[in-house]
This record gives sequence, C-alpha cells and structure tokens, in this order.
Amino acid sequence: MLIDLPTAKAHIRDDAAPDDQVQLYLRAAEQSAEQWLNRRIYATPEELTAALLTVPAASLAAVTAYDAALVAADALGDVRLVLDARAQAGRVYDRAADAIREIRDGIVINDLIKAGILLLFGHLYASREDVVIGVTASELPQGSKHLWQPYRRGLGV
Repeated sequence: MLIDLPTAKAHIRDDAAPDDQVQLYLRAAEQSAEQWLNRRIYATPEELTAALLTVPAASLAAVTAYDAALVAADALGDVRLVLDARAQAGRVYDRAADAIREIRDGIVINDLIKAGILLLFGHLYASREDVVIGVTASELPQGSKHLWQPYRRGLGV
C-alpha cells in the first residue's frame, strides 16, 4: 500500500476504524488513482526502478505469446475459427501491452497524488452505502481528479 494505516485513519479522524475496512477502501482509492492515471504508482524510486527492469522481459514474453497464438490460430483451418483466434490473440496482446505501458509510465507517489488518494479514500469510507437519504451530495470541483490531472497519461476509460 502506498499510504500507511495511521495516515489513513488520521485522515478520516477515526483511530478506532477496523483495519480491514480501512485497508479495503484505501486499496480501492489507490487502484482508482492508477486506473485514472493510466500508470502505476510506486512508493519509492527504488520500487519504480525494479518495476522498470521487468519491462524488457515482459515485452519479449508478450510478443512471443502473440506470435505463438497466431501460429496456433492459422493451424485451425476454418477461416472463421482462424479470424476469431487471431482477434483473441490481438486482445490478449493489447492487454499485455497496456500493462507494460502502465509500468513503463510509472510514477513515484508525490504529495498531490497522495492527497488525491486520501480525498477519494475519505469519500469511499464516509459513503459506505449505495444510497444516501436526507442529504444533497455533490462532487467537489477541486477533488482527487483535479490533483491527479497533471500526471495522467492518455485519455483513460
């Protein structure tokens, strides 16, 4: 986890909050940040460097698997099966390439990213139900996405 439990509990002003519940919402906020940023977030420069060292081998493995899937697809004989298998191989390769790109574009957490994660975590923790009764809720215009915007890669989902 990028943010420790004491920091998270201090943010929500609830030292008695159950650790497992805090960890769940904190992990969700961290994963949301990575998805929105289209890049992995690392706690230290050393963790980022270690992850970057895996990129060449992961790239080679993805290309090798894609090439093997194409050969297997072509061996199916029936044109419809070949086309379907080739399309599936392309989708699998694209997912692998996206994961590699997220690592390659990785970033070490900074105060803006951390503040955005804490804002989202606080919202998730405070709003643990699907329905809110008797209040008007609205998104804060200067929320987590505003803090993360300068670090975003691509348009996202």
